Formats: sequence, C-alpha cells, structure tokens
Amino acid sequence: MTDAREPTVDERIDLYVTIRSLFRDRPFEATALGRRLVERGEHEYVSATGEPAASLSWLVEAGVVTADADGYRVAADPDEAAEKLATAGGVDVDAVRRRLLSALAADEGAPRTLSREGGTYGVVRIDPSDSVGAAVERALAAVDADHRGAVLTTPGTNADLAQRVADRLAADHSWSKAGSTVVEGETPDAELVFRLYLDA
Repeated sequence: MTDAREPTVDERIDLYVTIRSLFRDRPFEATALGRRLVERGEHEYVSATGEPAASLSWLVEAGVVTADADGYRVAADPDEAAEKLATAGGVDVDAVRRRLLSALAADEGAPRTLSREGGTYGVVRIDPSDSVGAAVERALAAVDADHRGAVLTTPGTNADLAQRVADRLAADHSWSKAGSTVVEGETPDAELVFRLYLDA
C-alpha cells in the first residue's frame, strides 16, 4: 500500500545531503536514486506516490539540483544550498546551514583514498545494513584511472559482508583480493575496522 504522506522539508533537505554523498557531481537517474534509498532504509522518499521524483523536482525548483538529458546532478555547494533550501522551505537559513555542514562533515571527514604498496585505493565504507549489490555498485563507482582498486572498510564484526562483496567483484568484474588489515577505530572505545583491498 502506498503512503500518501509527502516527505517533509527537513527530509528533503536531508535528501540533498544524501544525494551529494552518493553521487557528488556525477549525473544520476531518479530510479537509481530510489534503489539506493531503499537499500539505505530511507523509505520515506519512495513510499509516497510519485517519489522520489517529486522530491527531486522540489530540489530542482529550489536550485540545488539540475535536471537535463543526462539525468539529475547536484548544482549547489553546501553554503549556497543552505540559502536556497531555506528559501524554498520557508525555514531559517542558519539552521539549514548547520544541518547541512554537520551532516556533510560526518561523511566527508573520512578519507576518500588509502595507499598500499605504492597504489591508491578508493575507500568504500560498508555498513552492516548494506546489501551486497549496493556495496558492489559503490566499489565500482569509487575507482577511477588514478586508482589501483578499492578498499572496503567496515566494522570488524561485519567482515563477512566485505568478503561477500569482494567475491562478487571477483566473479562479475574480475577484481582480485590484494590483502587485508584490521586497524583501530576512530576513538579508543570504537570497534576495530576491517579493510579489504581489491585490485580492479
């Protein structure tokens, strides 16, 4: 059954953060976004009729996302986006700015690449709630011409999921495992982090 409730202004502001984190400046389609949102458990953007297209249209009208023949694309940096989203939503700009910068800092504070034996690897964080397919898609997107491959990083108790992602990449894309390490978490009481390096 379809939920008739539209996402709130706050949820649409959070959607901008999610889109920027997932796609950065790459184009994307509404269907791809919907799939990623379901995989992340963010069902409020796909449960109502016409979503996530309606929220994307709202973000386009706000001026923080553009739409063209290649799909949608983030069009405003966080500072500019704060003003535009606040205006579109009729909310306080300083509150929106704090919300955006806090959420984006949490995402962007982590390293985007790691080096191993002279090679550079794109970092792909895997949460226990991620599906194998979603993690594979992120790993493929994390590698460009400057990278030897990707490094899957996840809490140590989630290492099994990282291994399954690596097996899928090996089977479907001919990637190979290049080694793994376990490192301390970011805080003294944080869980150990498992890193699995893959050559693309």
